[in-house]
Amino acid sequence: MDRNDSGIIEADTAGIPRIAAVLAEGFADDAVMNWTLGSPRPQKLMFAQLARHVYLPRGAGQLLRHGGEDAAACLWLREGQSRDLPLWPTVRVAAAVTRHGGPGAVLRTLGMESRMDRKHPAFPHVYLFAVAVRPGFQGRGLGKKMLAPMLAYCDARGLPAYLENSKARNLPFYRGLGFEVIEELDPGPGCSPLWLMLRQAREGRPS
Repeated sequence: MDRNDSGIIEADTAGIPRIAAVLAEGFADDAVMNWTLGSPRPQKLMFAQLARHVYLPRGAGQLLRHGGEDAAACLWLREGQSRDLPLWPTVRVAAAVTRHGGPGAVLRTLGMESRMDRKHPAFPHVYLFAVAVRPGFQGRGLGKKMLAPMLAYCDARGLPAYLENSKARNLPFYRGLGFEVIEELDPGPGCSPLWLMLRQAREGRPS
């Protein structure tokens, strides 16, 4: 993997720990994920397993370097690709979730995955699974820069992009990129909403 001091890097397997570290830091305060997993502690392992077995081989994992540091990361899936995690990585993640969040967290995770699967658009689309800017780098436009390659990919192919947003404060950011809320999902008692968002391709316009 290219180790430039600035710019976006296409990650390979060697970059998985770095992607997982940035995403885990960015999602450490995520109310929906913490309600589901029961704790932020399984997040790094979960992101690493998903990057290795799902998103790098079937989509893309990218890091944004800023000032010589890993400032942001994202994982996304190309059209027509499965989100399913193979059995052994699933067992590893489930064991970590059970250890840190208890058996109830595993049931919540499975239930949430099933609900989100049912909500995915039936038509071809690109799926943005996760994007995060580390807290010390927020407010500098790095989130928009991080997503520019994915949005350019969508626009070049005339594909919509889909995501689940778990933070109300991020709604204006995603709307600024062309995403609109298509449904508000209630994960369960005591959990904040999840906003399902869709962006149509922009013909002849920069992302």
